[in-house]
Amino acid sequence: MRAVKLLWVAPITLFGALLATMIRVSGGRFERQGTAWEASGGCARRVLWLINPWMQIEAITLGHVILARDATTASRMRSHEQVHVRQYERWGVLFPAAYLIASAAAALRGECPYRGNVFEREAFALDGRVNSGQNVRRD
Repeated sequence: MRAVKLLWVAPITLFGALLATMIRVSGGRFERQGTAWEASGGCARRVLWLINPWMQIEAITLGHVILARDATTASRMRSHEQVHVRQYERWGVLFPAAYLIASAAAALRGECPYRGNVFEREAFALDGRVNSGQNVRRD
């Protein structure tokens, strides 16, 4: 079953691994954390800006790879991002589209596209923190 989960999300994980390698080569760190690989520091801030220049991203999950601005952010956001790893394992390559649809649905309901997104609500609930709005965007 583990192999199926890995293959189901492999194209996105490979893209995340490419970005993580850039972060590592630029002086950042790249290490195993739980069921994912985590990259932070180095050029991570720039990579996250390139993913979405309109919104400050502190961390993002791409399959089985988590990218974070720095080691402190990675540590603080780890449990939240691990929830997204499990969501990727359920949704596979369909997760990015499902995430965007969930954001659009939240906006249509008059909610914040990030805070109202069902995937984010699940991540906040399962990582044990209250949806307090303490960060601009987690992913």
